[in-house]
Amino acid sequence: MRIVLLFFALLIGSNLGAKPKVFFNYKIYYTPDHAAYVTTYLQFSGGTFKYAPTQSGALQASVEITQIFRVNDSIALVDKYLLDSPEMIDSIVDDFFDIQHYGLDPGVYNYELIVKDVLSGEQISGQQSLKIDVINDMKIQFSDIEFIQSAVQTQEKNNFVKNGYFILPYMTNYFPPEMEKIAFYMEIYNTAKVVGAEEKFLLTYCIANADNNQIVEGIFQVKRLPTSKIVPVIGYLPIIDLPSGDYNLMFNLIDKNNDTLASEMTLFQRRSDKEENYLSLEDITIDEQWMKDVPYDSIPYFLGSIMPISPRYEYETIRGMLQQGDTLMMERYFFAFWKKTNPTDPAREWYNYRQQVYYTEGLFGTQIKSGWETDRGRIWLKYGAPDQFIDRPNEPSAYPYQIWHYYRIGKRSDIRFIFYNPDLVTNDYPLLHSDMQGELQNYRWPYLLEKRDTPPSSVDDPGGSAHYGGNASLYYNEINR
Repeated sequence: MRIVLLFFALLIGSNLGAKPKVFFNYKIYYTPDHAAYVTTYLQFSGGTFKYAPTQSGALQASVEITQIFRVNDSIALVDKYLLDSPEMIDSIVDDFFDIQHYGLDPGVYNYELIVKDVLSGEQISGQQSLKIDVINDMKIQFSDIEFIQSAVQTQEKNNFVKNGYFILPYMTNYFPPEMEKIAFYMEIYNTAKVVGAEEKFLLTYCIANADNNQIVEGIFQVKRLPTSKIVPVIGYLPIIDLPSGDYNLMFNLIDKNNDTLASEMTLFQRRSDKEENYLSLEDITIDEQWMKDVPYDSIPYFLGSIMPISPRYEYETIRGMLQQGDTLMMERYFFAFWKKTNPTDPAREWYNYRQQVYYTEGLFGTQIKSGWETDRGRIWLKYGAPDQFIDRPNEPSAYPYQIWHYYRIGKRSDIRFIFYNPDLVTNDYPLLHSDMQGELQNYRWPYLLEKRDTPPSSVDDPGGSAHYGGNASLYYNEINR
C-alpha cells in the first residue's frame, strides 16, 4: 500500500484581499499497454479569486497554471496554460476544478505547482513528491484509489470523463458528519491474463479500523466483474453510522476457486457526531480543584499541546477554539478530553503528559514554535521517545538531520523517522520522511537532504544534477538491522 499526502492547500487565507486557495491531489493510472500516466486534480476555492464581467454580463475568473515534473534537478515535463472559471451568474461563486493527464516514465519525481490569479496578480505555489512504479504484467494490480463526489454516465470526451463516466473528484480523505457515504473510482489491471480471458471474479470492499485492522460490521459490498486488460470500478459504502476515527477502505479480488489473488487499501478519516463518546461541552462540570494547577492564561498553550495525541478529526475543533479565544470553552474541552482519556484519574493522566510537554519544550522548542508544535515534539508526544536515534549535524553536503528508530509502535515494528534542518538556523527540524502509516512519506528524501550545496533548476534552465555522497540512506536502511 502506498500512503501519500493526499492533498495540500497551497495557501489558506480569508476571502478578502487574500491569496488564492487551491487544493491539489494526484493519482497514477496505466494504459492497456502498461504505460503510466499521472492525473492531477486541482480544486479552486471560488471565493478567493478575483472576477471580471464577461460580454454576457456574467462574472469569470482567469487562472494561469504551471505544472512541473522534475527528476532530481532536471525538468522532465512542463505544462503552462490558462484556465477560465465557469461563468458565474451572480455574486455567489462556486468552486471550480481542473484535471490533466500526463504520461511519464516510472521513477521518482518532484512535482511543483504554480497558480496565478491573472486578474489580481496574486501567485501561490507548492511541491509534492510522487513515485511511479513499473507495472508487473504477471500480477493483478490496482491503480490508485480516487475518492469521488459523483459519477454520471456520459458520451462526452474530456479530462473529467473516464470509461464513459463524468467523475467529479473528492479532494481529501476526510469525511465530515454531513457525508453519508464514501464513493470511489479505481482500475484493476491484468485480470484477463491472471484469472483468464472471458472469466469472472469477485471484488469485495469493506472498512477496517486503521489501528487494529478490525473489520467494521455491516459495511460490505461485493461486485461480480468480467476480466479485461483494464477493469474500471465505481462503488460506494454507507458511512452514516460510522464513528469518528481513522479507517482503511479495503479491497480483495477473489477468483472462482475462492482464492484471494490481490488486495489493496487506502486510508481515510471519519468525523461523526453520533457516537456516544463524542466530546460534548454542553454539560461539562469542571473539577475546580484540579484545574487550579492549570494557570488560566496557559489554557491555550496546554489545549494546543494535546493535539499530538488527539484524533486527527479533532484538529479543526481545537484550532477553531484557539482562534476564537474563548478561554472558558477551551477549559471545558481540555477537561473533557482528559476525563474521556482516563475517567478514573484524569488529573494523574494529565500530570504525566504535562511532564512530557515540558520535556519537548526544552528539547525542541524554537523562538517561534512551542515544542509540541514542531514535528519532533509531535512525534515524541504521540509515539514516545525513540528507542534509538542518530544525530548528524555536520555531514558534508547534507543538511543537519536526525534519524529516529522505534522498535515498535502499536502493531507496527521497525519504524523510522528522518528530520532535517534546511534553514541551518532554527532548531525546528521538520519531518522529511517516515515509513509510519499516516505520516509523511517522501520518496525523494535522500535527494532533498543532499541539496544543501545543489541549487534547484528553474523552468527556463532545465539543467542541473543531483549531488549525493552522504550516509543518510545507509544509516536509515541499516540502523539496528
